[in-house]
Amino acid sequence: MKEQSEDIRINPEMEASNLLKLSSLLFELSHPWRLKVLLLIAEEGQRHSYISQKLKISPQETSRHLTRLQDAKLIKKDAQGFYRLTNYGKAVLSLLPGFEFLAEIGEDLMTLNLDIPKEFIERIGELKSFEKTEGVMMIFRRVELALADAEKYMWILSPEVLMSTVPIIGKNLEKGLEFRLILPKNVRYPPKFEPRQCEHLRFIDEIKISIVMTEKSAGFSLPAKDGKVDFSIAFASRDEEFHKWCENLFLYYWEKAIPKHLHN
Repeated sequence: MKEQSEDIRINPEMEASNLLKLSSLLFELSHPWRLKVLLLIAEEGQRHSYISQKLKISPQETSRHLTRLQDAKLIKKDAQGFYRLTNYGKAVLSLLPGFEFLAEIGEDLMTLNLDIPKEFIERIGELKSFEKTEGVMMIFRRVELALADAEKYMWILSPEVLMSTVPIIGKNLEKGLEFRLILPKNVRYPPKFEPRQCEHLRFIDEIKISIVMTEKSAGFSLPAKDGKVDFSIAFASRDEEFHKWCENLFLYYWEKAIPKHLHN
């Protein structure tokens, strides 16, 4: 008897049920007090009275939010009267930094394009601690200062060569600092400038984000809708998670880039 192929498509009723669950979860997270409760008890459990006092809301209001979070299976109350996150609540809370970052730069993403590999978008919450700088000259000056402050390495992914950084990079190379530079294959060098033949330089087809980082700090600029990197807005930080995200993304492109001696 011939076996019938299994239809692995999502059943419409199941899909509707999943969307209902998602919308219900998002509704519970939509209230700022409930978010504050989750964040307050994230590290360790807290009693009702402490939560009410800490958030400066009435006991009745506190009870209402705690009940809703319990019904949503995000928190539970133990035998000692402490409210704690469930494993489900911990998983949900771990995703919130990503939404927090996107909410903060939402206006910028109306003109900028977050065109990076999916795996890094999924880790976007690691960028939650950042400082935004606006203005081309201000950003270029911060790049110069960051490179001048480097003591171990300088990594740059850029669609063009910032001439004001060349003397700084030269001095750091003399000190023995590690240097990595990724440029687009069709890069146009400034007049009377040609990078020397070295293992520090690689080329890639297209640059969709500009990254400048040292062992101390990291920063990046995103492309506008026309695909060209917009150097009028930059996001930077000395935060460890932010730095790791930039490091991993740089290395992702470094592995895909072609060394200079193979570039025609």
